[in-house]
Amino acid sequence: MSARPLSSPPRRTRTKSTDQETIGERVIGLRSNGKSFAQIAETVGVKRSVDAFGLFVDAVAARPKADRSKLRAEENARLDTLESRMQRITDVDQRDRKLASVGRLRQRLAGA
Repeated sequence: MSARPLSSPPRRTRTKSTDQETIGERVIGLRSNGKSFAQIAETVGVKRSVDAFGLFVDAVAARPKADRSKLRAEENARLDTLESRMQRITDVDQRDRKLASVGRLRQRLAGA
């Protein structure tokens, strides 16, 4: 067994998991402060708003159950508002396409 000198503390390296947690916490904070996923994507350095949404969903899934429920409820309220605005789109195909997108976001969020 190899012994490490007592005077040197164990080395902490930043892991991908730690980086993801940090980014996830940042994404949740930005979203809770009213930032859009497009703004969040730009801030954290991902290309698309849907990628930022994925980071949000992953971060929500990593939270304790009570936090997950609260964050999901807050995001579902935002999606309700978005869906209400989309209902006013007069182009039926465009409206249906956008509403289907919101439905997919809800499904992803529910899985978190």
